[in-house]
Amino acid sequence: MTNKTRHHQTLRHAGAIALLCASMLTPCFAGKPKTFVGKEANFSSYRTYSWLPTKVLGKAGVVENDPTADPILRNAVNAELIARGLKEVPEGGDLQVSVIILTSSVPQLEAVLFAGHMDLDFSTPIATMGRYNREGTLAINLIDTRTKKSAWAGLITENIDNKTGAGLKKIAPAAKKLFSKYPVTK
Repeated sequence: MTNKTRHHQTLRHAGAIALLCASMLTPCFAGKPKTFVGKEANFSSYRTYSWLPTKVLGKAGVVENDPTADPILRNAVNAELIARGLKEVPEGGDLQVSVIILTSSVPQLEAVLFAGHMDLDFSTPIATMGRYNREGTLAINLIDTRTKKSAWAGLITENIDNKTGAGLKKIAPAAKKLFSKYPVTK
């Protein structure tokens, strides 16, 4: 086999591996709020809201009213709802507030290393380098208590540090971003 043929074969293998790796990567939409407005929602009729238990989904499963996250979630969402003219009541509000946060580790491929000028076939060692990025997601659902359907729902995902509590610091700004898409302005 000539050097030119070997070089073309190497490029074909490298291209095939690059395409395979690129197809496994998922696009990152961090920080972009996604919202939904219910078809039957009448925002001019909503005056009050009540809380359902907040939920935190982590490695240990779902925890309701997590002692660390619950006050932060409630403060962030309360601030946004009060700014839009709604009042919290212990029960029987026009809207029920359902909030969940979850964290996940997302793998990211950093590099694929090839072994010099050797033939790239299945016996050639290939090394990959990667890391895990942590993401936190905040989901808020405002349920119309009369129709039992979502009046408004929002979802936002942000990158978070591996430090303990790093995601909790991002809840208030994430809630603000989400409520920027709420149909009633401040």
